[in-house]
Amino acid sequence: MSRKELEAALDFILNRADEAEFEVIKKACSRRVSDRSSFAKIGGLGPQGAARKMADDIQDQMGVSLEGIRSTVRDFVEDIIRKNAPEVSEEQLAELLDAYVPDPSTAGRKKPSPSKIPPDALLGMVKQFVEYSEGAMPPSKQQELWESMPRWQDGYWAAFPAEVKALVKAYLEGKIDAETFSTALLSVLGL
Repeated sequence: MSRKELEAALDFILNRADEAEFEVIKKACSRRVSDRSSFAKIGGLGPQGAARKMADDIQDQMGVSLEGIRSTVRDFVEDIIRKNAPEVSEEQLAELLDAYVPDPSTAGRKKPSPSKIPPDALLGMVKQFVEYSEGAMPPSKQQELWESMPRWQDGYWAAFPAEVKALVKAYLEGKIDAETFSTALLSVLGL
């Protein structure tokens, strides 16, 4: 509360409040004193303070969780690169990892993805590819895709950037769960 707001409140209480308004103010003050003593017994936080603390705790946990997911995906991608391209130097590995699993805090300053397909379109393609691969795509949708592009699965796979392919493969092989897959995919696509 600013000094002017405090002065205005005091002026109202001392000089302008009628009997009914003064009674309401007295009851509000009594309740505030009672609440403060009650909340002091449970750590001193009122509803607003408790809500703020809970929000801060959740935000901290989410930050840790998202960073943990990013770290897991980064480790997984690093393992794939090391297995499939052991000749890659440490410097090249670091560049690949930064490209495939960018740090969200610096993602806006990185070069755009080399893919010519917009990220939201790639996301839709990945969803269709995974839905088909899991046997969850309705036959009518399969027919529609086959009619528009006879070997659409191969075309989609060829269009996916390497980091997307690695995530799809890991998910379909059961190496990562759906939540990790979704979060990592959105991160890789910059969405």
